[in-house]
Amino acid sequence: MQLKQLNTYLLKSIRQFNMTFIKKWLSHPVAFRIAFVLYGLLVVWASLKPSGGPQPIEHFDKVMHFTFYGLFTIIAAGCTTQRKTFIWLSIFIILYGALMEIFQSFVPSRFMSIADIVANTSGIVIVAVLFLKIRFRRL
Repeated sequence: MQLKQLNTYLLKSIRQFNMTFIKKWLSHPVAFRIAFVLYGLLVVWASLKPSGGPQPIEHFDKVMHFTFYGLFTIIAAGCTTQRKTFIWLSIFIILYGALMEIFQSFVPSRFMSIADIVANTSGIVIVAVLFLKIRFRRL
């Protein structure tokens, strides 16, 4: 009986530690800044690697652009508590996405697409507007 109680206590302690650690990590702006840089590098890699061929679903890449850059904006939201800084970060991400599209024109089997820039920007703007409305309760 004591072994079972010890096991239950240890599992409860580990879960509590993990949740506390995760909550502290997620509430720390430095963690988001590190994630922002790493995600930016992931975007560079995904944008500049040679194309894998045609998509199985037409325009699926636009959904991916929207999602990837929307997530980039969510990570940026965790980097700051300042409204103005978040807006500047969102503008930076828009320019970053456009720059990645320009760089794609130099990669074999890739090409620049205005539609991709629109999808990137749409993901960024929608997430940014929602975030500003939720966090700051005004635009």
